[in-house]
Amino acid sequence: MAEPTQPKPGRPRRDRRGFALLIVMILIILLAVLVFAFQRDVMREISISANVRDDLKAAYLAQMAMVRGQVILRLDDHADYDSLNEPWAQPVSWEGETWGAEDSADGQTPPQPQILITDEERKFNLLSLVRGNETQQEKARKTLQRLIAICRREDDRLMLEGDAKTVRRAGDDSVNTETLVRNLVKYLEERASEDSDDLEITANPNTKPDVRSMKKQTPFEMLTVGELLQVEGWTEVLLYGPIRKADTGIEQDDPNADEGPRDWKDLNDQEKFEKRRESIESIDERSTDPTPLPILGFITLYSTGFINVNTCSRELLLALDEKMTWDVVDQIITAREQDRQDIVTADENGGELPEEEPDPNIDPNAPPPEEEDNASFRPQDLASYQAFVQRVNNQAAAEGEEPPTEIEGFTEEIYNAIRPWLVVRSTVFEVEASATVGKVTHTIRAVYRRTAAAAPAQPAGDTGQPTDGGTDTGTDAATSGEEPLPAEPTMKLTLLFRDISKGG
Repeated sequence: MAEPTQPKPGRPRRDRRGFALLIVMILIILLAVLVFAFQRDVMREISISANVRDDLKAAYLAQMAMVRGQVILRLDDHADYDSLNEPWAQPVSWEGETWGAEDSADGQTPPQPQILITDEERKFNLLSLVRGNETQQEKARKTLQRLIAICRREDDRLMLEGDAKTVRRAGDDSVNTETLVRNLVKYLEERASEDSDDLEITANPNTKPDVRSMKKQTPFEMLTVGELLQVEGWTEVLLYGPIRKADTGIEQDDPNADEGPRDWKDLNDQEKFEKRRESIESIDERSTDPTPLPILGFITLYSTGFINVNTCSRELLLALDEKMTWDVVDQIITAREQDRQDIVTADENGGELPEEEPDPNIDPNAPPPEEEDNASFRPQDLASYQAFVQRVNNQAAAEGEEPPTEIEGFTEEIYNAIRPWLVVRSTVFEVEASATVGKVTHTIRAVYRRTAAAAPAQPAGDTGQPTDGGTDTGTDAATSGEEPLPAEPTMKLTLLFRDISKGG
C-alpha cells in the first residue's frame, strides 16, 4: 500500500502580503511619475500659450507705438525749423488710451509702450569722412577726432566737476583718436568698393592683417553703426560706454561690485532701450560728468551731413572747431532752450499763470492756441555772423536795452568755420518703439526721411460737392453741423531703414 504524498508547503501568508504591498507601491510610484509628467506637459503648454499671447500683444503694441510716432512726425506744423521744444521731442502721453482692456477676457491693462523719437541731424554723420572734396573730408576727420576725445574726457576745454579727466597713460591699450579715425576711413573706403567681400582690417602696419569675411548687402558704405565693431580699435566700451549695474548703478569695472561685469551684448532689449533713452534724455546733465560718454549717441549714418543747432549736443558743438570754448557753447545752448513766455510770466507771478478773462468770440470747446516758440533758432538767425550773435545775445539783454554785438571768445572766423555745418531744420528722424508684455519685449527701430508733401491740386470749379456719390467732407459737412475730417498732414515720411528685434 503506497504512502500518501504530502502536500508541498506554500509561501507564508505574510510573504504574499509583502509582495502585494511592493506591487502597490510600484504602481503608485508609476502613477505619480505619470501625473508629474502630465502636469509638466500641461504647464509647458500653458507657458508656451502665455508666451505666444504676450508675444502677439507686444508686437501689436510696438507697432501701434510706431504708428503713433509716425503721426507725431507728420503733424509737425513748423516746416522751417525743428527744435527740442516741439511735440516730437517730448515724452509721449497715452492719457485716455484704454488699450482694449474692457473687451479683453481678463480685463487687465497691458503696460504702456514706449516711444523715443530723435532727429539724426543732432549727430555727426560718419559718411562725411569719405564724401565731398579733400578739404571737407579732412575737416570731418578732425571733427570726429575732437568728438572722440571729448567723449573720452581727454579734451582740455571740458568743464568737468572737480576738473577730473581721463588721461591716457603709457602702455594704455586704447587706440588714440587719430588712429581710430584713420582705421574707420580705411574701412569705409573698402566697404564701399565692389570687391569688399573679404576685407583686410589693418590697425597696425607692423602686425598681421585681420581678414574678416563681409558680405556686402547694400550700396551704402555701412548698413548699421554696429559694424564699427569690425574696425580695429572701436570697442564696445567706446561705442556704448561703461555699462552700469541695472539695480545699483555701479560701474562695471568697480572692484567693490558684488556682481560680475556686464557687457552690452548681455543686456536684454528692454535694458538696451532704457539705456539709449537715458543717454539721450540725460545728455545735458552728463556733460559735466567725468565718466566717459558713449559715442554711439553722437554718430549716425542716415543724416544729411548737416548739424541742427537747435537739437545737437554740447559735445558736438564743441567738436565743430578747436577754437570753440565751453562758455560760447553754453551761451548757444542757453539761447535755444529759453523757457517759453508763459513759463517766464508764471515765474514772475510766483509760479502761477495769470488768469485771463474768457473771450466771448472764441469757442470754449476749441483747442487752446499753440504757444509760439521764441527760443529756437530760425533760418534768418544763420544768415550772417551779426545775425547769429544777435540771436544768441538777445535772450540775455535786459528789457529795453540793445543786445550785445559780440560774444566773448567767439569771432567771425570761428563762425565761418562752423557755418557750413549748421542748419535749423532736421530731415531724418529715428523712431524707436518698444513694448514689453510678460517676459517678451518687441522693439522696432525705423529711420524716416521727412519732407513737405505737395498739396493735392483742386480741380477748377470744384465747390466741394461730391461727384461720385461719396460723402463730402468739406463745405456741406460744415454747413450741416457735422465735424469735418482733419486736413491731410503736410509732411511725408520715406522709410530708409527698419529693424525689428524680439527678446525675453
